[in-house]
Amino acid sequence: MLDRQIVRLGAVAWGSAGVVLGVASLGSVNSDALPLVIAACVIGPGAAFIASWAVDHGHTRRVGWLLLLSLVTPTFFAWVLNVPALVVGLLLVIAPQVVTDRSAIRQRRA
Repeated sequence: MLDRQIVRLGAVAWGSAGVVLGVASLGSVNSDALPLVIAACVIGPGAAFIASWAVDHGHTRRVGWLLLLSLVTPTFFAWVLNVPALVVGLLLVIAPQVVTDRSAIRQRRA
């Protein structure tokens, strides 16, 4: 089970890391590939940030698709950073019921 807050914070962290990695890589990109890399720097982290918003609004399967879209983030040789977004994104697309809301469970117990 995945807690909704963990997914939200993970998406924000992934989006932030994507922005840092993308911007840091712009200096080493060929000029003909620069527009594509800039687009990926905007689309990938943007999708992760939108996923962090959507998870709080109950759009769990959409969050999975957004995390999968965020994989376009240019990480180059740090590709292993894409793996958590890939795994969680696939999990949310295939089985969206794995996301729980622990704060709601705590409120029901009280």
